[in-house]
Amino acid sequence: MKKNVKVSVLDDLDLDILKFLEEDCTLTYQDIADKLNKNLWTVRDRITLLKNRGVIKKCKGILDYSLMGYDCKGILLFNIPSNHIEEAIQFMKTQDEIKSITIITGDKRFIVTIIGKKCNDIRNYIRKNFTKFEIYNTELNIVLEEPL
Repeated sequence: MKKNVKVSVLDDLDLDILKFLEEDCTLTYQDIADKLNKNLWTVRDRITLLKNRGVIKKCKGILDYSLMGYDCKGILLFNIPSNHIEEAIQFMKTQDEIKSITIITGDKRFIVTIIGKKCNDIRNYIRKNFTKFEIYNTELNIVLEEPL
């Protein structure tokens, strides 16, 4: 959780709208209004308000990378010296192969999702691009299946 962030109070309509958008962010205002039996403008205004309040950050597609020729997805867990954290995060944000970056508590502080055409490509990518940040305590796991 972010520190010093005001928690938004959401009513049932907000929660219903968010549920539909989380399930399919390509739904139009009219689609959502029809599903909720609400006025289009009510839904549009609520979504705009949710965006302005930061509850909705962005709408993002969930892709099947295997259909795009990327047959391997790896989850890299690691630690990094504090003097390299900001530089590493900025670098990772620019990389097409990196699909998510998560900072967590525990023995390993970073979880990074990386895709590759083959699993060996991911290993080589990590060796080529992450050693400069002096990462340590690394663990690379290969995703076998994503049922949800």
